[in-house]
Parts: sequence; C-alpha cells; structure tokens
Amino acid sequence: MAGGPGKTVDVIIGSPKPGFLETIKTVLKGYYPYILKHFKSVDEIIDATSNTEFQPILALIDGEAGTNITNEWVQTTKMNYPDCHLIVLHSTAPLDFNVVKKNGADEVMHINFDREFISDMVLQLAPIELEGENIPITALMPVDLRDMEPNITLNFDVYAHLPANHRSVILRRTGDVIEDRHVEKFKNMRQQMYVKKTQMKQFFEFARTIMSMRNIPFPISMTEKFHRSKKNIYEFMQQFLNAATGDYSMGKGILEKCKTIINELELNKTLTPPAIYDEVCRYTGNTRSYYHDALCVSAFAAYFAQLLDWPEEKRESAAIAGLLHNIGLSQADFAATEIDITKLSAEAAKDYKYYPERSVNMVKAKKVPINQDIQDAIMQHRENLRGTGFPKGMPGEDISNFGKLLGIAYAFHEATALREGIAAAAPQVAMAAMKEDAVSGKALYDLVMISSIAKKFKPS
Repeated sequence: MAGGPGKTVDVIIGSPKPGFLETIKTVLKGYYPYILKHFKSVDEIIDATSNTEFQPILALIDGEAGTNITNEWVQTTKMNYPDCHLIVLHSTAPLDFNVVKKNGADEVMHINFDREFISDMVLQLAPIELEGENIPITALMPVDLRDMEPNITLNFDVYAHLPANHRSVILRRTGDVIEDRHVEKFKNMRQQMYVKKTQMKQFFEFARTIMSMRNIPFPISMTEKFHRSKKNIYEFMQQFLNAATGDYSMGKGILEKCKTIINELELNKTLTPPAIYDEVCRYTGNTRSYYHDALCVSAFAAYFAQLLDWPEEKRESAAIAGLLHNIGLSQADFAATEIDITKLSAEAAKDYKYYPERSVNMVKAKKVPINQDIQDAIMQHRENLRGTGFPKGMPGEDISNFGKLLGIAYAFHEATALREGIAAAAPQVAMAAMKEDAVSGKALYDLVMISSIAKKFKPS
C-alpha cells in the first residue's frame, strides 16, 4: 500500500533502545507522512495486533543485538504483519545477513554507512508522496544537467535546493517545460537540479527518451548511471559487512563491482584537460555522505591521475582505491560525514583515525584481489608530508605516489562538497588553495604533484 498526497502511513520502529528511535527520526526528518510507532519488545508488537487501525507498511528493526535476537524481532514482525516490508538496521554488531533475510527481512543496512541509501530503500518499499517546498534533500535525487532537455514536457517535478536556507523549492511541475535559459543558468552556476526519488522511474524514462532523440547508442542517462553506481556500492558493502563466511569469489565480486562503477561512469576515459575540468566540476557541490565521498574521491583520483599522465592501468587503480578508501568508517559508531570531526572526544578521535587501516583490513578479510598500489593509497590517503597525518604519522618520503594522489583527491573533495554549516569551495578556488599550501612550505601535499595537476586543471 502506498501513501498518496495528504495520507499518513504507520511505521514500526523495533528496538529496546530510545537512541535507535532518535536516529531514525534524524534519518527520516521531514518525511511527515510516516507515523513512527516505537516498540521496545517483541511482546509489544504482538499486543499491537489487537489494534485493527494500526496497519504498518514498513518496519525498521534494530540489528545491534546480533543475529539471534534480531531474528526474533524479524520473525515476530512478519508473523503478525506479513504484508509489512522490513529493513534491519545495524552498525557494529556482527550480523549474518543471509539468515536474517531468510527469516523475512527485505534488506539489511548499515545505519551510518548506508544512511544515504536508507531513504531510497524506505521510499522504494513504502512509497509516499511528499508535497510542498520543504521536501528533505534526502528525498530528492540530483540530476546530471546533461540529461535535461529544454522545451520538452516534463513527466516529473523539478526542484532546486537552497543549502543556506535548508529548503527545497519547486522549479517546474509535471506537465511544464524547462526553458533553455534555466538549464544554461544552472550549468553556468554549476548548480544542481533535483527530482523526487519517488519520481525516479519517470525521470529515467524521460532521460532515455532524450538520449534516444540524440541518437546515443546506449540511451542510459548519467543520472541513472550515478544512481546505479550507488546501488553497486550498497551491494559490495553488503559483502564487506555480512558476518557470514565467504570465499575468494566474494572478493572477486567486490572488485568487479568496483570496475563496473568505473566503466559505467567512464572514469578512465581519456579526455582533454578542459573536459576533465568539466567532469570534475560535476562531482562538486553536493552534500557529503559515505557513498558520495567514495564516488567523488574515486572520480577525482582517476581524473587527477590522468592530468599527471598516468597510464590507464594506474588510473583504474587510483579509482578503485577511491571507491574503497572509507569502508573502514563502517566500524565507527557515528556518521562521520555528518559531524565535525575536530569536536570528537580524544578517544573517539583516536578511534576515527584508524579508519584507513580498517579499510585495508576489511579488503584483506574479504580477499579482494587488489594490488599493492591500491592498498597503499587506501592506507596512506590521510597521511601528509609533515608527518602529522594518520593512521601512522608517516614521514613524507615514505608516502607512495598513490597515497599522495588519493590524499589530494580526498582533500579536494572535502573542500568542494557541501556539509552542514560549511560552504563548498569552487573547484578552481580549492585547487589554488591546495597549491598555495604546498608552495608556502606547509608541506601537506606534494608540491610537484599538486602543481602538475593545477597547471592543467583549467576550463576551456
């Protein structure tokens, strides 16, 4: 059952911990049609069946108690509400995904790492229509402006997001058209247009039609490719986080997912420097999340490697390292992209600084067949030439070229992405600042490498 405009739907929140409910409220902030009902025990779920007016279409179950207790929650919920879709949300506790899904869970998701994709899955399993101009940004999907065509009737609504005001405003409604001047304005200002995630299918159909009109051989829009890439990240993270035992085929599958993303987004395609500049700019100015960080750092690493005249094989390795650089953050008990890391307690900050090493360890544990360059890049991307980085505090001369490159890609992304209370720097401004940092002798970045990148990083 889907909720239409003005309707509300019941959602089960299953956990003995009040903190779980508060986290869900944060994740679904602004999703006003969802009426969250907190159940602290499986007995409360059983008792609720006497209320015939309570008809939940979705259950979000806390998976932190481990496989056995989570299974009890899942089985009880599905026995009493068989038509209710169910998502298990976990963080640090080992969980056998295979067993939990066998017992009735539709999805098993990491409450922090998968946070960006949780809203996608919630809207997919329990679709509701959000109306008005205060739609949360997590309910919107950014659109690659190359997929838009002026003066064509739209079969979806188009939005713009105002980060400073925390508001989304509707630009055009279904049945309208977007004038050429609007598309050009957004391109020139490097702003994003958005569509509702519940209208994703309509947009993809529209974009495929546009691609066909342009006689593109494989009419799949860049927006759809970007979305599919995030789905691939979700799927390979499932493999990393699943406590079930696996073999070498699992590791090979993860690597293949990474290569699929790189190929779909054409990150290793040979381009002119101005074209690389344009591609890099497309990845800037968006809200940070673990998925988005992975895609952006991967893209920047691949494109900067090309500006350094690295061969295709090395560019691919740089891109793979970018996709895997932050998987170790899944072992943190907070969402690192949503907080100010500098304000962490000493203990939490110390734990946070282990994430590059944890990323490498997770790759090894799942037997992902990556080369030493990729391992070095992941391990060293937060080191710096002054020796004050982490996790090892390595001196500059010990940092590999791959580590230096991924460090530059990460820092560039950090500067050019949106974050709560922090404005995104323009790409050229960020690059100039990083070069100035190296020239000034602060020695965070390799002077030769950043200068070589900056020299070619220019628009046409």
